[in-house]
Amino acid sequence: MTIILASLSLGWINAGLRMPQPLDSSITGVEKSFTATVLSINESETSRHLTVEIDRLGKCRLSLPTMFPVINLGDIVTFSAELETPQNRHDLPDEWDMEGFMHDRGIIATAYLEPEKISVTGRDSGIFWSIRRMQSHITALLGQSSLSDPATAFLIAAITGDDSLLSPETRQEYTTSGLAHILALSGLHVGIVALLITIILFPLHISGYRRGRLVLTIALLWVYAIMTGLSPSVTRAVIMTTLFLTGMILQRRHSSLNALCFAALVILLASPLSLYSIGFQLSFVAVASLLLFTRRLNPVSPKHRIAWYLMSMVSVSVSAMIGTGFVAAYYFHNFPVYFLIGNILVTLLLPLLIGGGVLLVIFEAFGYEPHWLCLCLDFFHHIITAIVRFSNSLPIAGITGIYFQAWLLIPYFATVSALLASLVFRRAAWYIATLLLAASTVGLFILSRQPFPRQEYFIPRDTYYTNILARDSTAMYLFTTAHPGEHATVLEQAGTRYRDYMGRRNVDSITLVTDTFDSPYVTRRGRNLTIGKRRFTVLDDDTDTLPTGIHTHYALVCRGFRGDIISVSRTISPDTILISNDMHPARCRSYCLQCSISGIPYRSLRK
Repeated sequence: MTIILASLSLGWINAGLRMPQPLDSSITGVEKSFTATVLSINESETSRHLTVEIDRLGKCRLSLPTMFPVINLGDIVTFSAELETPQNRHDLPDEWDMEGFMHDRGIIATAYLEPEKISVTGRDSGIFWSIRRMQSHITALLGQSSLSDPATAFLIAAITGDDSLLSPETRQEYTTSGLAHILALSGLHVGIVALLITIILFPLHISGYRRGRLVLTIALLWVYAIMTGLSPSVTRAVIMTTLFLTGMILQRRHSSLNALCFAALVILLASPLSLYSIGFQLSFVAVASLLLFTRRLNPVSPKHRIAWYLMSMVSVSVSAMIGTGFVAAYYFHNFPVYFLIGNILVTLLLPLLIGGGVLLVIFEAFGYEPHWLCLCLDFFHHIITAIVRFSNSLPIAGITGIYFQAWLLIPYFATVSALLASLVFRRAAWYIATLLLAASTVGLFILSRQPFPRQEYFIPRDTYYTNILARDSTAMYLFTTAHPGEHATVLEQAGTRYRDYMGRRNVDSITLVTDTFDSPYVTRRGRNLTIGKRRFTVLDDDTDTLPTGIHTHYALVCRGFRGDIISVSRTISPDTILISNDMHPARCRSYCLQCSISGIPYRSLRK
């Protein structure tokens, strides 16, 4: 107990010392010049997000609307921007927690940049960044091959860890089938890479340089870990492999649980915020579960090698799901029902696909284009895709919409602990305790579910147009003043931004409210919008045609309207004038002042 308390105290002190300091108020809101090193780059079709380390300040996230100028990992950039402290601006319940997202990554500031305000002034030529830049080189080599686009994106994610080319549909398919871990680098990928290195270095083994082969394997694995960004899951696997191989070199016994604990200690000492990383949590829980459950769940004796090996594949998948299933459901709100089918089959194919991908990179680096290899890799990828889609096509492929509070993980892992004890001691008392704890966890899950009102509507604070979101039970509607050509984008953004709001309320999709629209809760006739018993008149242009003779609860004044707000009040006599967030700040202040002087009830949505 003393050792545990001392460890927790030291960990708390270390976390406090290494916790990023809040942004000084003298820096925010004022445009200043900064010099920083580029740590990571996330690209979409039309924009980029750079995570940079500013000298003597900390990490900052920069958003650029274009692909220019060209910026690479390890580049030293100079930029001019107004830094802002990451803050949530929630308009709907259960919106994405941007502040928490930034905090967990140690990011203390954000900024939006025009391309002309950032320039590359140098490059860090140290060995660390030289290795990190190998990631982009491998990505380019795979991209120039004759592989199909889906296979290229898959291999880039599986080899380098760069999953930016994967489509949202692909991610969702793998998540539903229980194979999302295939797309994110983990111990499985490190194990495959270690196997490839072992095969390549086998001539050293037969030449008598066995220890040299092991040392070189350790060095190459660390090169791979650095190249992929030192993610917690990869770092954990490489540390454990390093300890195992070091034990072989020194001819010492090896304890996998000790290695796992040592890996956690090293990672958290170097980066305490890794504790909040989903990858860290899932990786360590999965490996702990594998070490504790795999052998105990396998009913076949190791004497029957083939049967034992086949059942081991089943017990490995079940063990990993025991540890990570509930944790993944908390973060991703999904539980795959047929995870065994995909995991067993894909695990057999993945080494062939990754091994072939590494061979393809080597060929491309020497200027040789192996069409035959590309055809083989496309075939393997096609089989994996078919397995994923077959799993998803089965009835009740995945249980979706799983939302619960984090404290429910406590009774769940108490149930897992009781299950482990029952497998170790084989006594009825432990089996009964496991069943009671499992029933209690399910009961607490049901009782803790939050009730929601049947109907509600919101006017989010959007910047370039005005949206109104209305929900009637499980049906959700979106009214927008955006240009018709932008409607698809607005719907997609709303589906992403309010995903958790919709998921908690069992809403599957959002219906766009057109010029003429009728539903039990929402109706629209041009600029007249009725939501439940509330009537809105939407003013987003300078037309003089205003409805008369109909009582309006709210006149919603939006971007594009430049008319006389006093005249609007006299013509349609709304109960309240709402001034939307997309209105220019100066015009918003002017309208607010006019309403205040004239005694017109109003409310600015910019607040």
